[in-house]
Amino acid sequence: MKKITQILLVTLLFMLCTSKLNAQDGYTYTLQHNGSYSFTIQAVPNTSTNNFLTSVQSYGFTIILPDGVTITPDTSLGSGASSTFFDGVNVAQPTIDGYLITETLGSPISLSAPSSGMNSDMYTFTVNGVPTSGVMYILENNSSLANTVTPLKSFMQADMVDNGMAEFANVVDPNGAGVSGMSSFNFVTLSEEEKEVLDFQVFPNPTRDILNIKGLSNNTIEDLKIRDVNGRLVQMSEAKEQLDVSQLNSGVYFLEIQTVIGKQNLRFIKH
Repeated sequence: MKKITQILLVTLLFMLCTSKLNAQDGYTYTLQHNGSYSFTIQAVPNTSTNNFLTSVQSYGFTIILPDGVTITPDTSLGSGASSTFFDGVNVAQPTIDGYLITETLGSPISLSAPSSGMNSDMYTFTVNGVPTSGVMYILENNSSLANTVTPLKSFMQADMVDNGMAEFANVVDPNGAGVSGMSSFNFVTLSEEEKEVLDFQVFPNPTRDILNIKGLSNNTIEDLKIRDVNGRLVQMSEAKEQLDVSQLNSGVYFLEIQTVIGKQNLRFIKH
């Protein structure tokens, strides 16, 4: 009987230790400033000895911006992230706007094992309009907004258990902050060199057919792209001072001007 009791105690201790190790496995999100108005959201593994590659099936988080500031997607983990814009007025916070970023991967993608302590790039984007004030941040899961509008909460459906089975579970704490490191950025802190990127303008805005570009130089422009509010490419053009946008549906669009010294995104409305 004594021997059985000892075995049970050892088994219980093992289960508790294993539970504790598994409980610490998970991820938070952080904000990486790439310079100028380029940023990347990274996944940060919790401290762990787990050397099993994390297999990601889907993920999501919300980027909060000052009212009127928008972003243009650049790259994402699976190159197919959805960027859904929402007006802060619709969530009773008129001083902000935001984007819900989500991506479901056709095939799971592996991140570095948590034991490596390496961050993984999930989503890179450009902030439009050259803002010089206001704060951008990743919405925390335990914030009042996230608890009121729960679809805005960060998550990551991933397999982190080396048991020979593909078992995907949410590995971002839905009740904690879900962020770490630098999770916000104040645009006031940008240097004057970073703020003085490019100085293009578009007119008339709104427009029905022709969009004129002021400040265009054929010697520096590499290409012109028009994207919708979800970052989808809808039109491309070589460098020229007028673009025919008559075929576009009514709505908000962004003209992406890529030059040899940088990129600028200009918001315009098509009537």
